[in-house]
Amino acid sequence: MSKEIKANPEEITSVLRGLIAKYEGKLDKRNTGVVLMVGDGIARVYGLDEARYFELVEFPNNVFGIALNLERDNIGVIILGDDKNIEEGNTVKCT
Repeated sequence: MSKEIKANPEEITSVLRGLIAKYEGKLDKRNTGVVLMVGDGIARVYGLDEARYFELVEFPNNVFGIALNLERDNIGVIILGDDKNIEEGNTVKCT
């Protein structure tokens, strides 16, 4: 036989209010994009609309690149370092 547990609404509300009061939401507004393709140390990235020429961009695993070929629908990024862990679909951020 299972024992029924009754929740006290005031107690739940108190706990939730305490958690909300301690919450420190931080908004990180960065222009992000997605890797379309990668090869020979170059990545084609879609979505970095605000990237500037020669801007440093960040790939996963702390890999960086330099935005060089700024086109209307994607950009070319020279990858600084090993590109073996960068793959199609990875998120890329402007720095």
